Amino acid sequence: MNCNLRIRFISILIFITFGLGIVACQIVSVPPPSQNNETKQRSETSKNGVVSAANPDAAAIGVSILESGGNAVDAAVAVSFALGLVEPHASGPGGCGYALYAPHNGEALFFDYRSVAPMAIDAEAFMLFSEAERKNSIKAAGIPGAVAGWLTLHEAYGSMPLAQLLEPTISLAEDGFKVTQTLSSNMSEQYEKLSADEVCSELYLNSGLPYSVGDILKNPDYGKMLRLLSQFGAEAFYNGEIANAIVFASEQKDGWFTADDLKAYKVLKTAPIRSTYRGYTLLTAAPSSSGGVGLAECLNILELYNLKYLGQNSAETLHLIAEALKLAHIDRYYYIGDLRFEAMPVQTLISKEYAKVRALEIDPSHILENIMPGNAQTESPSTTHISIVDKDGNMIALTNTLGTFFGCGTGVNGCGFLLDNQMYDFSVDTWEANYPKPGKRPRSSMCPTIILTAEGKPFAVLGTPGGEAIVSTMTQVIVNLIDYEMPVYEAISVPRIHQNYDSDLIAEGDIQQEVLESLEVLGHSITKRNAMDAYFGGVHAIVRNNNETFTGAADPRRDGKAIGCN
Repeated sequence: MNCNLRIRFISILIFITFGLGIVACQIVSVPPPSQNNETKQRSETSKNGVVSAANPDAAAIGVSILESGGNAVDAAVAVSFALGLVEPHASGPGGCGYALYAPHNGEALFFDYRSVAPMAIDAEAFMLFSEAERKNSIKAAGIPGAVAGWLTLHEAYGSMPLAQLLEPTISLAEDGFKVTQTLSSNMSEQYEKLSADEVCSELYLNSGLPYSVGDILKNPDYGKMLRLLSQFGAEAFYNGEIANAIVFASEQKDGWFTADDLKAYKVLKTAPIRSTYRGYTLLTAAPSSSGGVGLAECLNILELYNLKYLGQNSAETLHLIAEALKLAHIDRYYYIGDLRFEAMPVQTLISKEYAKVRALEIDPSHILENIMPGNAQTESPSTTHISIVDKDGNMIALTNTLGTFFGCGTGVNGCGFLLDNQMYDFSVDTWEANYPKPGKRPRSSMCPTIILTAEGKPFAVLGTPGGEAIVSTMTQVIVNLIDYEMPVYEAISVPRIHQNYDSDLIAEGDIQQEVLESLEVLGHSITKRNAMDAYFGGVHAIVRNNNETFTGAADPRRDGKAIGCN
C-alpha cells in the first residue's frame, strides 16, 4: 500500500477509536450551478416550482399542472400516471411505490402503497419455484398499490380535480408519443417477455417487433382506463371494471389474484424515518421499505469520518463508503421486513450509538469479510423516481416501480398497463425478515428522501431507481451535496460505486484507474461497468439555492429532465 495512503487510513482509525473523528460540517446554502450544455438539457432553476422526472413529456405535464395553479401533490399524481404511459417498463398502475410529502407548513408524512401478496399465495411452493418463475410468471405479481397511493395523496392534499390532472396524459395516450432511446432499448432487451403475452405484444411491439427510437406509440386503452378513474376514482380500479380485468388477467394464467384481494388493499400512512447528517435533518422511507433504514445507518457511520478532507471519489473515501454500505445492507436484510409481520429494531439501527459500534468493525487497511448482522436487539434497477417542489415550498418525493422491467410480463386487457412482479422481492433465504406470507408486503430498497436544514427549511428532495443499488446511490449523492457542496447536477452525474454486503465492488468506468488499483490493494474485488450505466440508478433531485430559487436536475444515465415553472 502507498505509504501516504496507509498513514491517512491509520489517522481515520485513530479518529474512530478515540472518538475524535466526528466532524461537523457547517451548513451551507448551495449556489445556483453554472450552466453548460449538458446541464441545460437536464437541469433548470426556478422560484415558482420544479419537476424532475424520468421522461421529458411527463415532466412537462407536471410543470403544466403547477403553472395552472396546482400544487406539488397535483403535479406528482399527474406525472405518476404520465410515466405509466411513457415509461411503461419502469412503473404504472399495475405497480406500487412509496411517497414522502413535506408540506411547507406541517409535518411530513410517508405513504406506503407497496404491492401485497395475494391471500391465496402458497408461500412454501413459491419459495421452491425457479428464479424465472418467481420473477417472470403471473405468480410473481402482487396486488398493485400504485393507483390507491396516488389517489390517496390526491384526496388528502390535491387542489385540482382528478380529471384535470389526467387529461394531458389521456391526450398523449390517444395521440401518441415518441419512443425514447431508453424505452426502445428496454423493449428490445425484454422482447422475449413482451412477445410471450398477447396483451403485451399489442401494447409494446410494433407489428411484432420492438419500437424504434422516434416511432410514435399510441395506447388508447390507457386513456380509456384513465377516463374511468376520472369518473369513478379508485373504486373503478379496486372494485369495478378495471378490477375485473385485473383478476381475469391473473386467472387466465392460473394466478392467485381474487376480487377480494383488490377490495381489501389499503395504503399505509406513517411518519418517515427521521435522522440527521452533519446538522441536516434527513426524512426518508419507513418500513416496509428498508432503504431509509439502510441509508440512515450508512450516513451515520460515514458522519464519523472527515470525508471532505479525504476527497470526493478518493480511494480512502470509496473504501469507507463501501464498508459502511456492507454493514448497512446486511442489517437491513436481517432485520427489516413488513412491520405488521415482524418486530424490528428500527430506532436502534438508525441511532448514532449503533453507528459508532458498527464503525469500529471497519478496518482502514483491509476490506471486511464474512459480514454478520449487528446486535440491534437493545432489488431490480427497474423503477422510477419523481421529485417536485411547488412555488409555496411544498415538497414531494415518489419512487414508483413495476419490479423488473415490464413487471411479470402480463398485460391487463383493455386497460393499457402491465402487472408488476413484486413477489420476486421476497427472500428465499430464511435468515432474512422478508419471507412471503399472505397479505405481506415484500421488502424494498426504495427511499424517497427529503432533507431539511437545521432551521427546518427545505434543502433537497431526491430519490432514485436502482434496486439494491438505491442505498449506494443515495448515500453518495447526499455526501456529494453536503460534504463536497457540489451543485446538484454534478452531485448526481459524477461516477458512482455500488457495494452490497456479499458482492464485488461495482464501479462506473470513469472512476480513476489509480483509485481502483488502490482499492484492490485493500482487498476489494472490482467489477467495472460502463460509465453512466443505468445500473447505478437515475437520480431526480431538487435543491434550494441561497437566493430562494430551486434547481432541479435529472440523471444523465436515463431519459429524465428537470423543468422549472415560468
